[in-house]
Amino acid sequence: MKISQAGLDLISRFEGLRLTAYRDPVGILTIGFGHTGADVRPGMKITRKRAFELLRKDTTGAAREVQRLVKRPLKQCQFDALCSLVFNAGSAPLHGTLGRRLNDGDITGAHAEFAKWVKGRFHGRLVTFEGLVRRRAAEAAMFAGSSNVHDPTAVLTTEERRWVRRFDKLVAERKGRSPEAEGLFVKMKRQRKTIWRLAQPAENGGDGNGWHFRHRIERYRALLARTS
Repeated sequence: MKISQAGLDLISRFEGLRLTAYRDPVGILTIGFGHTGADVRPGMKITRKRAFELLRKDTTGAAREVQRLVKRPLKQCQFDALCSLVFNAGSAPLHGTLGRRLNDGDITGAHAEFAKWVKGRFHGRLVTFEGLVRRRAAEAAMFAGSSNVHDPTAVLTTEERRWVRRFDKLVAERKGRSPEAEGLFVKMKRQRKTIWRLAQPAENGGDGNGWHFRHRIERYRALLARTS
């Protein structure tokens, strides 16, 4: 069983996309959805299509872990959700209660376990990250068979969604340099900068609501992917 495009779309919503190679905080050359390796070179540029190809390759390890640790047949949506969870949190959930309940046939109980994997270390303390709360909720919804989670533009505002969908269509039609596409590029870049400004602390000119207000971080990443 392989992760589907819907599963990749889910992961892409929560992983930043950069189409030009950059160095991460510890100096590792990175591109696409966090892809690293000897194939990443300084100044390298890729397309969104190639970024998803690399993401599919990078998620094969998570897919193998799901196949190895889950002993019962899975629906595609369940497999995709588990791959996203393992890709982000490692295989610990499948070694723990979630995996045991799933292998015992307790689908409802396994579904409830997603919400528990939302903590991480911050300045040495174990805290709940709002980004992980949203990611686990999206994975749980996919696990339960929800179709809404398959739309990577679902978190955008109505106007942002219209810009993104039209821009992506133009790019797919090889009209990415057309006046219409250039106009959409300018609008998305301006909106991206607005989101950044509002997300800053109040003392730095933001509105005080931070990055997790109204899906700002996911919206910012979606716009950055098209305007970087």
